[in-house]
Parts: sequence; structure tokens; C-alpha cells
Amino acid sequence: MDGRSNIPYLSEDIVNSILLKLPVKSLSRFKSCCKSWHCCIDDADFIKSHLRNSSVNISGQKFFLVRFIPSLRTGPTPKYEFMSTEASINADSKVVYLNIPEFCFNYLCLQVFSCSGLVLTTSYNPGYSMTLFNPAIGKYKLIPNSLNKNRCLTTSPIFGFAYDFVAEDYKVICAHCLTNKYFNVAEVYSIKNQCWRTIHNTFPASHRFLDDDQVSLNGVIHRMSLKRAVISFHVVDEKFIVTPVPKTYGEMPTLHALGDGVCVFTTVGKENLIWSLEKDRWNCINKFPTLHSLLGMPIWSDLNSFPAGIFLFVNENGNILWRKNDCSFIEYDLRKNEYTEFKSPQIPNFGRIKTLYVESLVSLKISWD
Repeated sequence: MDGRSNIPYLSEDIVNSILLKLPVKSLSRFKSCCKSWHCCIDDADFIKSHLRNSSVNISGQKFFLVRFIPSLRTGPTPKYEFMSTEASINADSKVVYLNIPEFCFNYLCLQVFSCSGLVLTTSYNPGYSMTLFNPAIGKYKLIPNSLNKNRCLTTSPIFGFAYDFVAEDYKVICAHCLTNKYFNVAEVYSIKNQCWRTIHNTFPASHRFLDDDQVSLNGVIHRMSLKRAVISFHVVDEKFIVTPVPKTYGEMPTLHALGDGVCVFTTVGKENLIWSLEKDRWNCINKFPTLHSLLGMPIWSDLNSFPAGIFLFVNENGNILWRKNDCSFIEYDLRKNEYTEFKSPQIPNFGRIKTLYVESLVSLKISWD
């Protein structure tokens, strides 16, 4: 009897459903197994389905981290280390160092944004200061500066990054506040067409100072204004929408992604509150103690220090994760009202430049550098 007849047969649908559950690293290896698997994994619909599954899986999210190494240790030019780690950080967490070129030499202007499996690094300097990167497959693309790079600006440009589901195109947004005009100018860079163009709907001038954290979901870029409002840019119709955060909701509002939604963290007394944005309305979905009230430590350890704790992540089980200044971490269990403190030896001090991302097979069908 032919031994091959004992090999069980799996239908194409079953094979596809199994492949969709695998990580990018495994899929990259399995492409060489056979032609049918190679075609399946390279298929545009498969890549979209795999990304969609990864995006709703909170436990599969990762941190893209940037570590600044001062020039005193590296010579005349400061250096950066780009790293990736699981978002659910624990004492045994591993760090993967990413091979991405350094085109951003001004650390104070360096920002990172993520959307649909890709990460954008920006720093408004001469030359190539924007880099589009897929950490999972190790590919990057350089993006030229915008059309208005020589204009006289009142502030640094405001960047954003999103995926246009209608045009099936990743887009970079750059908003300028011009000193010689009474309005702002907004531009959009199309990754598919590889060009910048100016759009008619200008960025709201009264909200030109924004927090660094961006949430990009479902074709909308959200940024928190220092005037207690969420500025949302819809890439399909290219419109800006301002959603105020009521002052009664607490102090120091910060914007975050929570699963497949947008939320704002605020502080009221000794409690942190999570407000979810749903159909232009805010709903309080969770409350938990501040790190200050848990540990009994001052919010500011000294005048020249960062806050004692930096919120990082809400785990899939609902636990809250902070990072302390001494590079240790605090995980708070909401259900048990208990917290644990731990250190992760392999994770270095990564500062404040970070973004959550999910692994993807996205290649953009363009020539990577």
C-alpha cells in the first residue's frame, strides 16, 4: 500500500483557517513549503484577514520602543536603538532589536506612530526624516519631506498616520501652522502614489498644540489637544472633527487605544478613570487607583524628573500596567485590588517614545529600500 494514502487530507479552507492563526515569523518560513501555501500567504485577501485577526487580539500587541543613547557614549552623533517587545510585559520578557536606519537626529522631535501593522518614525529634519517600517518582516521605506518644508512655521509640523480603507492606501498627514498666513495648511502623502498633495480642509488653528500619543483606528487619526479635546482626522473624506473632553471628567486627560476603540485616561482625586469614546459621546467604563495612591509615592520624585509612573497598557485580562522611573513595572489586578512589582532584566530604559503595533504581512506592493 502506498504510504502516502495514509496522510490525512485537509481542505483548502481548513488550511487557510490554520494559517490565519499563525504569527508572521512562522508564515514567512512556511511560504517555502509549497506553491499553494506561498500563493495563499501572499494573497491580498489573506493578508487583510490575518491583519484583522491580529488587530482584535489584545494579547498579540507589541510595543515599538525607542532608546536614546547620548552622544557622550557614541561619539559626535546621538544613536538610537529600536526595539520590540510583547505588550504584556513580565519578568521574563524578551527584547528584539530592530534593524532600522537612523534618519532622525533630533530626539526632541522624534515621534513614532503605528497603523495596521506598520510603524512610521518622523523627525522634521532636512533629507529623509520619515521612515515607514514593518517590524515583522524587517522592511522599510523612506518618505521625503512635505511640500511646505521651506515655509516659515510657527511650530513644528503635526504628523499623523492612517490607513484609507476606500483607497486601500496608507497615508501620512502633515499639518503646518504658517506664520505668514492666518490659517493652517494640511498635506497628505500617499504611500501608493508616493507623492504629497495639499488638502482643502485645514487643521483647526486653535488646537495646534497636541499630545504626542496618537490612536489610528478604522481610517481615523485621533490626537489629544492641550485644550482638552480630541482632534480626529478622517482620511476618507479628509475632514477634521473636534470632540471636547468635559472638564468635569478629571485632570490630565491622555489618549490611548483600548482593543479596537479609543479611550481617554483621566485622574479624579485618587482614582484613574477610563472614558470610552462611542458615537461622539464619552462613557466611563472603568475606575482604578492611581499609582500614587497604590504605592504612596509622590507624583513627582523631584523637579527635574518624569512622573513616578507612566501608564503603558491594559492587558487582555483587564490588568493595568505601569512603568516606574527605576525601570521596574507595576501590574495592578482590578478584580483582586492587588498589585505586583517586578523588573524585566532584558528591557532597557526606553524613555517615552513608544507605540503599540500588531505584526502583519503588509508589503504595500512597493519597492522597499
